[in-house]
Amino acid sequence: MPSHRVHRLCGALVGLPEDVVAFVDELIDSGECGAHDVGLEPPTVRLSEHLDISAALEHGARRLLECLQRLGRLDEAHLQAAALYLLLDSADRRMESLGTWAAEADAERFLRECVDWVEDRLRRQALSYFFGEGLGEAYTLVGYMRLLLEKRKAALAQCLEHIVLERRRKGTPPLGPGTLARLLTELCRRRGAKCLFRVGKLGKPLPAAPAAAKAFSMLKRGEAVAIESVDGKVAVAASSLKELVEKLLRG
Repeated sequence: MPSHRVHRLCGALVGLPEDVVAFVDELIDSGECGAHDVGLEPPTVRLSEHLDISAALEHGARRLLECLQRLGRLDEAHLQAAALYLLLDSADRRMESLGTWAAEADAERFLRECVDWVEDRLRRQALSYFFGEGLGEAYTLVGYMRLLLEKRKAALAQCLEHIVLERRRKGTPPLGPGTLARLLTELCRRRGAKCLFRVGKLGKPLPAAPAAAKAFSMLKRGEAVAIESVDGKVAVAASSLKELVEKLLRG
Protein backbone atom coordinates (compact mmCIF):
# COMPACT_ATOMS: atom_id res chain seq x y z
CA MET A 1 0.00 0.00 0.00
CA PRO A 2 1.12 3.63 -0.38
CA SER A 3 2.71 5.20 2.69
CA HIS A 4 0.59 7.03 5.23
CA ARG A 5 2.40 10.19 4.11
CA VAL A 6 0.90 9.75 0.63
CA HIS A 7 -2.52 8.98 2.12
CA ARG A 8 -2.41 12.18 4.19
CA LEU A 9 -1.19 14.22 1.22
CA CYS A 10 -3.92 12.84 -1.04
CA GLY A 11 -6.54 13.39 1.64
CA ALA A 12 -5.57 17.06 1.79
CA LEU A 13 -5.59 17.33 -2.01
CA VAL A 14 -9.18 16.04 -2.21
CA GLY A 15 -10.31 18.20 0.71
CA LEU A 16 -10.66 15.64 3.52
CA PRO A 17 -9.76 16.51 7.15
CA GLU A 18 -6.38 15.08 8.18
CA ASP A 19 -7.76 13.49 11.36
CA VAL A 20 -10.45 11.65 9.37
CA VAL A 21 -7.92 10.27 6.87
CA ALA A 22 -5.59 9.22 9.69
CA PHE A 23 -8.44 7.51 11.59
CA VAL A 24 -9.59 5.52 8.54
CA ASP A 25 -6.04 4.56 7.57
CA GLU A 26 -5.31 3.24 11.05
CA LEU A 27 -8.65 1.42 11.24
CA ILE A 28 -8.16 -0.38 7.91
CA ASP A 29 -4.48 -1.16 8.48
CA SER A 30 -4.68 -2.27 12.10
CA GLY A 31 -6.84 -5.35 11.66
CA GLU A 32 -9.24 -3.96 14.29
CA CYS A 33 -12.13 -4.69 11.92
CA GLY A 34 -11.11 -8.32 11.43
CA ALA A 35 -8.50 -8.08 8.66
CA HIS A 36 -5.61 -5.96 7.49
CA ASP A 37 -6.83 -3.98 4.45
CA VAL A 38 -10.43 -4.74 5.39
CA GLY A 39 -12.67 -3.39 2.64
CA LEU A 40 -10.61 -5.05 -0.07
CA GLU A 41 -9.85 -8.14 2.02
CA PRO A 42 -12.44 -10.24 3.89
CA PRO A 43 -11.89 -11.20 7.55
CA THR A 44 -10.80 -14.85 7.72
CA VAL A 45 -10.35 -17.59 10.30
CA ARG A 46 -7.42 -20.04 10.20
CA LEU A 47 -8.70 -23.61 9.94
CA SER A 48 -5.34 -25.35 9.66
CA GLU A 49 -1.82 -24.03 10.16
CA HIS A 50 -0.35 -27.26 8.81
CA LEU A 51 -2.34 -27.20 5.55
CA ASP A 52 -2.44 -23.39 5.36
CA ILE A 53 -6.24 -23.34 5.01
CA SER A 54 -8.35 -20.29 5.90
CA ALA A 55 -12.06 -19.58 5.55
CA ALA A 56 -13.63 -16.19 4.80
CA LEU A 57 -15.98 -15.02 7.54
CA GLU A 58 -17.66 -11.91 6.15
CA HIS A 59 -17.42 -9.64 3.15
CA GLY A 60 -14.71 -7.03 3.70
CA ALA A 61 -16.80 -4.04 2.61
CA ARG A 62 -19.65 -5.05 4.91
CA ARG A 63 -17.30 -5.50 7.87
CA LEU A 64 -15.67 -2.11 7.26
CA LEU A 65 -19.01 -0.28 7.19
CA GLU A 66 -20.21 -2.18 10.26
CA CYS A 67 -17.02 -1.17 12.03
CA LEU A 68 -17.42 2.50 11.13
CA GLN A 69 -21.03 2.41 12.33
CA ARG A 70 -20.05 0.75 15.62
CA LEU A 71 -17.49 3.49 16.21
CA GLY A 72 -19.95 6.26 15.35
CA ARG A 73 -18.02 7.23 12.19
CA LEU A 74 -20.38 6.14 9.42
CA ASP A 75 -20.65 9.61 7.91
CA GLU A 76 -19.86 11.29 4.61
CA ALA A 77 -16.27 12.28 5.45
CA HIS A 78 -15.27 8.82 6.75
CA LEU A 79 -16.92 7.06 3.80
CA GLN A 80 -15.01 9.30 1.41
CA ALA A 81 -11.79 8.57 3.31
CA ALA A 82 -12.47 4.82 3.07
CA ALA A 83 -13.12 5.16 -0.67
CA LEU A 84 -9.88 7.13 -1.05
CA TYR A 85 -7.98 4.40 0.81
CA LEU A 86 -9.35 1.71 -1.51
CA LEU A 87 -8.56 3.78 -4.60
CA LEU A 88 -4.95 4.48 -3.55
CA ASP A 89 -4.37 0.91 -2.41
CA SER A 90 -5.75 -0.56 -5.64
CA ALA A 91 -3.55 1.82 -7.68
CA ASP A 92 -0.47 0.66 -5.78
CA ARG A 93 -1.42 -3.03 -6.10
CA ARG A 94 -1.92 -2.72 -9.84
CA MET A 95 1.41 -0.92 -10.26
CA GLU A 96 3.10 -3.65 -8.25
CA SER A 97 1.66 -6.21 -10.64
CA LEU A 98 1.71 -4.33 -13.96
CA GLY A 99 4.33 -1.63 -13.52
CA THR A 100 3.89 2.15 -13.49
CA TRP A 101 3.70 2.77 -17.23
CA ALA A 102 -0.13 2.70 -17.51
CA ALA A 103 -0.53 5.24 -14.68
CA GLU A 104 2.04 7.52 -16.27
CA ALA A 105 0.54 7.24 -19.76
CA ASP A 106 -3.04 8.17 -18.80
CA ALA A 107 -3.72 8.89 -15.13
CA GLU A 108 -7.49 9.34 -15.46
CA ARG A 109 -8.00 6.09 -17.35
CA PHE A 110 -5.74 4.21 -14.95
CA LEU A 111 -7.79 5.47 -11.99
CA ARG A 112 -11.05 4.47 -13.69
CA GLU A 113 -9.59 1.01 -14.26
CA CYS A 114 -8.63 0.86 -10.56
CA VAL A 115 -12.25 1.54 -9.59
CA ASP A 116 -13.44 -1.13 -12.03
CA TRP A 117 -10.84 -3.54 -10.59
CA VAL A 118 -12.09 -2.92 -7.02
CA GLU A 119 -15.73 -3.32 -8.09
CA ASP A 120 -14.95 -6.59 -9.86
CA ARG A 121 -12.95 -7.90 -6.89
CA LEU A 122 -15.64 -7.03 -4.32
CA ARG A 123 -18.45 -8.38 -6.50
CA ARG A 124 -16.66 -11.70 -6.97
CA GLN A 125 -16.02 -11.91 -3.23
CA ALA A 126 -19.71 -11.44 -2.51
CA LEU A 127 -20.94 -13.90 -5.13
CA SER A 128 -18.24 -16.55 -4.68
CA TYR A 129 -18.12 -16.77 -0.88
CA PHE A 130 -21.09 -14.99 0.68
CA PHE A 131 -24.13 -15.78 -1.53
CA GLY A 132 -24.36 -12.13 -2.55
CA GLU A 133 -24.11 -10.68 0.97
CA GLY A 134 -21.95 -7.57 1.05
CA LEU A 135 -22.86 -6.44 -2.47
CA GLY A 136 -24.78 -3.42 -1.20
CA GLU A 137 -21.88 -2.25 0.97
CA ALA A 138 -19.43 -2.92 -1.87
CA TYR A 139 -21.45 -0.76 -4.25
CA THR A 140 -21.66 1.98 -1.59
CA LEU A 141 -17.86 2.17 -1.38
CA VAL A 142 -17.43 1.92 -5.16
CA GLY A 143 -20.00 4.70 -5.57
CA TYR A 144 -17.93 6.96 -3.33
CA MET A 145 -14.82 6.05 -5.32
CA ARG A 146 -16.51 7.07 -8.57
CA LEU A 147 -17.75 10.29 -6.99
CA LEU A 148 -14.23 11.15 -5.81
CA LEU A 149 -12.86 10.53 -9.27
CA GLU A 150 -15.58 12.62 -10.89
CA LYS A 151 -15.15 15.61 -8.56
CA ARG A 152 -11.41 15.45 -7.75
CA LYS A 153 -9.91 14.19 -11.00
CA ALA A 154 -6.95 16.61 -11.11
CA ALA A 155 -6.10 16.12 -7.43
CA LEU A 156 -6.16 12.34 -7.77
CA ALA A 157 -3.87 12.57 -10.80
CA GLN A 158 -1.38 14.38 -8.53
CA CYS A 159 -1.79 11.63 -5.94
CA LEU A 160 -0.96 9.07 -8.59
CA GLU A 161 2.36 10.80 -9.31
CA HIS A 162 3.39 10.31 -5.67
CA ILE A 163 2.40 6.64 -5.73
CA VAL A 164 4.39 6.15 -8.95
CA LEU A 165 7.51 7.59 -7.29
CA GLU A 166 7.09 5.35 -4.23
CA ARG A 167 6.37 2.28 -6.34
CA ARG A 168 9.47 2.88 -8.48
CA ARG A 169 11.62 2.88 -5.33
CA LYS A 170 10.03 -0.39 -4.20
CA GLY A 171 10.41 -1.93 -7.65
CA THR A 172 7.98 -2.82 -10.43
CA PRO A 173 7.96 -5.58 -13.04
CA PRO A 174 9.12 -4.79 -16.57
CA LEU A 175 6.52 -4.75 -19.33
CA GLY A 176 6.91 -8.32 -20.56
CA PRO A 177 5.26 -11.76 -20.76
CA GLY A 178 4.43 -11.75 -17.04
CA THR A 179 2.43 -8.54 -17.38
CA LEU A 180 0.57 -9.94 -20.41
CA ALA A 181 -0.24 -13.14 -18.53
CA ARG A 182 -1.65 -11.21 -15.56
CA LEU A 183 -3.76 -9.05 -17.87
CA LEU A 184 -5.07 -12.08 -19.77
CA THR A 185 -6.00 -13.83 -16.52
CA GLU A 186 -7.72 -10.71 -15.20
CA LEU A 187 -9.66 -10.28 -18.44
CA CYS A 188 -10.74 -13.92 -18.25
CA ARG A 189 -12.18 -13.38 -14.80
CA ARG A 190 -14.00 -10.22 -15.85
CA ARG A 191 -15.63 -11.94 -18.82
CA GLY A 192 -16.17 -15.34 -17.20
CA ALA A 193 -14.04 -16.90 -19.94
CA LYS A 194 -12.10 -20.15 -19.97
CA CYS A 195 -8.43 -19.23 -19.52
CA LEU A 196 -7.05 -21.25 -22.41
CA PHE A 197 -5.95 -19.29 -25.47
CA ARG A 198 -5.04 -19.78 -29.08
CA VAL A 199 -2.37 -17.40 -30.37
CA GLY A 200 -3.15 -17.33 -34.08
CA LYS A 201 -5.89 -19.28 -35.83
CA LEU A 202 -4.03 -22.60 -35.86
CA GLY A 203 -2.39 -22.35 -32.45
CA LYS A 204 -3.06 -25.05 -29.90
CA PRO A 205 -4.83 -24.00 -26.67
CA LEU A 206 -2.38 -22.66 -24.07
CA PRO A 207 -2.73 -21.42 -20.48
CA ALA A 208 -2.27 -17.69 -19.91
CA ALA A 209 1.49 -17.74 -19.17
CA PRO A 210 2.70 -19.65 -22.27
CA ALA A 211 0.13 -17.86 -24.47
CA ALA A 212 1.47 -14.52 -23.21
CA ALA A 213 5.07 -15.62 -23.79
CA LYS A 214 4.28 -16.66 -27.38
CA ALA A 215 2.43 -13.40 -28.11
CA PHE A 216 5.25 -11.34 -26.60
CA SER A 217 7.86 -13.14 -28.69
CA MET A 218 5.86 -12.60 -31.90
CA LEU A 219 5.36 -8.90 -31.19
CA LYS A 220 9.05 -8.42 -30.45
CA ARG A 221 9.78 -9.90 -33.89
CA GLY A 222 7.44 -7.35 -35.46
CA GLU A 223 4.61 -9.83 -36.14
CA ALA A 224 0.95 -9.07 -35.48
CA VAL A 225 -0.86 -11.34 -33.02
CA ALA A 226 -4.43 -12.52 -32.48
CA ILE A 227 -5.30 -14.09 -29.12
CA GLU A 228 -8.63 -15.84 -28.55
CA SER A 229 -9.91 -17.88 -25.63
CA VAL A 230 -11.20 -21.35 -26.53
CA ASP A 231 -14.77 -20.32 -25.66
CA GLY A 232 -14.56 -17.15 -27.77
CA LYS A 233 -15.29 -14.77 -24.86
CA VAL A 234 -11.89 -13.10 -25.20
CA ALA A 235 -10.57 -12.08 -28.64
CA VAL A 236 -7.82 -9.49 -29.05
CA ALA A 237 -5.66 -8.60 -32.06
CA ALA A 238 -2.70 -6.20 -32.04
CA SER A 239 0.35 -5.25 -34.04
CA SER A 240 2.41 -3.85 -31.15
CA LEU A 241 2.99 -4.59 -27.48
CA LYS A 242 1.55 -1.24 -26.45
CA GLU A 243 -1.61 -1.81 -28.50
CA LEU A 244 -2.09 -5.29 -27.02
CA VAL A 245 -1.68 -4.10 -23.43
CA GLU A 246 -4.07 -1.18 -23.95
CA LYS A 247 -6.72 -3.50 -25.40
CA LEU A 248 -6.33 -5.98 -22.55
CA LEU A 249 -6.68 -3.17 -20.01
CA ARG A 250 -9.77 -1.76 -21.73
CA GLY A 251 -11.34 -5.20 -22.16
